[in-house]
Amino acid sequence: MEPARKRAHAARFPTARKPCLTFLTCWALAASWAPSFTGFSGVSKMCQQWLSSAEGQAAESKQPGSVAVAATTQQEAKAGQAALDTESTKKLVLLLYPDLGSPGFAEVPHMGTVLTGRSPTWAEAAEQLARRVNWDLGTEPVEFRAMSLSELCQMPGTFRADFIFGVDLSEPPQECQEVLGEILGKVDSRLFITSSKSRSSSEFWTSKTLLAGAREAELSDPGFLGLSAAIAGYSEAAKLREDVTDLWHRRTAEEAVYAMLLLIDSAVMPLPAMVDQRPVPTAETVFRAVDRCQDQFRNCFTQPRCLQSLACLSQCGLADQSCSYRCIVSYQSQAFTDFSLCALQKQNLLNSQITRPPTPLAKPLGTFRGKPLTHETAESILVGHFHPENHRHSWLVAAGSNPAYEQFALQYQLWYKGSGRNTFWYHPTFLVEALDGAKIWRTRDYRVRRRDTPGMWDFSVVDNGIISEERWHLLGADDDLQWIVLFYVGVARRAGLSYRGCLVLTPEGEMPGPEHAEGVAAAIARAEMKPWELEATSNPPVDPSNPPPLIAPKTQEPAPLLKTEDMVTA
Repeated sequence: MEPARKRAHAARFPTARKPCLTFLTCWALAASWAPSFTGFSGVSKMCQQWLSSAEGQAAESKQPGSVAVAATTQQEAKAGQAALDTESTKKLVLLLYPDLGSPGFAEVPHMGTVLTGRSPTWAEAAEQLARRVNWDLGTEPVEFRAMSLSELCQMPGTFRADFIFGVDLSEPPQECQEVLGEILGKVDSRLFITSSKSRSSSEFWTSKTLLAGAREAELSDPGFLGLSAAIAGYSEAAKLREDVTDLWHRRTAEEAVYAMLLLIDSAVMPLPAMVDQRPVPTAETVFRAVDRCQDQFRNCFTQPRCLQSLACLSQCGLADQSCSYRCIVSYQSQAFTDFSLCALQKQNLLNSQITRPPTPLAKPLGTFRGKPLTHETAESILVGHFHPENHRHSWLVAAGSNPAYEQFALQYQLWYKGSGRNTFWYHPTFLVEALDGAKIWRTRDYRVRRRDTPGMWDFSVVDNGIISEERWHLLGADDDLQWIVLFYVGVARRAGLSYRGCLVLTPEGEMPGPEHAEGVAAAIARAEMKPWELEATSNPPVDPSNPPPLIAPKTQEPAPLLKTEDMVTA
């Protein structure tokens, strides 16, 4: 948790000066980051909440003692609610899956097919998805469980759930339909979708969808500009259905997990892990940002590229960080970076209090080549195949679990020792396709600090004005350095963003062969993940007219763990 900041002098901003300028600032700055997590509609709603909150605070300030009374009442209400939550039973959310087949994301090339020649069954995938969802449930009174259709058919009619979410379900057998009707009739919230656009929904199940009292036909067609849904009071439910379906249809395990967390957070009860990614600015944070970032605000709003970046970001889908990054790259400008650095990072405009996720408890590699892992050996593993003359990178990404980070092509990874004592750096170089089709190389420079345990590090970087802090773990490494597996958990505190990812790296970005299946799978399991959660990264031939801008630090010796004759040549 960030230390408390000194209170800004709100007296500089009389209420009469507040509305237009500060609301516009809130919209613009929040739009530059928040679409990745809540969608642009969420940004607008967030700013509207701030306006209402600011007006309420202004009214309360005219009544001595009212703020203190309100705070006391709020604390008492929270304490009472906590007591009620403790006494109540957990709410049950059920992921209902078919007995046969595989989910849509299993159709995408992934580490599992390379290592084992097969994709996960629905039962295997559902079990792991449930485990992943439970990472972020924390101590909330929610139970998330996966169950096959045949298992539900064996349940007594008295079985109860608070939410049933079904994916890829086919027409149930006749003898099961009566039991299902009895069970579903007791569940007020139900949603049934497919895991990919190419799959068709069973009419039996789509007719059972029920959110906020609205059926599938209503939810899927909210009317012109959503007017029908808005008038009938189910617009948020229609948006939830749309978002959850879109996330599943992107066909990654990571986004399927996010979709289910979104469903629980929106339709069952708020989850701290999700709420923290929807920070709400206060009057104090907005006033402070406007006061102290006037030049940055003016520069951004008078430069077309900065405005284009904001407009582009506002069109990205929910949690679509790949889209967000392409917008920033396509319209990158110093004005945008300065804007983010001042208002979001330094002044915490969004009032974000998010912290790094505590789960899973990844276990770093304990030994290498038969000896206990040391800090020096672990760093030499990261340096990998680097040679200043013919191999100016340590590794290339072969596969990764997080589509927002591992989806970029040709990700050259370089770790090297710095000129200062015990300094270590991470320098990725990766290819991004801009909106106009241009292929643009991007680099970053992360400072790397050792943790007490060998094979664990803290990484930090400033990216487009926002500081990201990440904890990396070395999960496994081949003795001959044919592959390594890394896991990271990160947070951009001021942007309200937390994330995780697992990577498999090889010398040239090729997938490890089947002979490495056991070792790679065991390493990935140290982060409680499965090989099929890691999608293959695109590594096409490099365009000779647009080579990567790789560097050769003189402070790093060539591949310290490889013999000269083993070095990979260009």
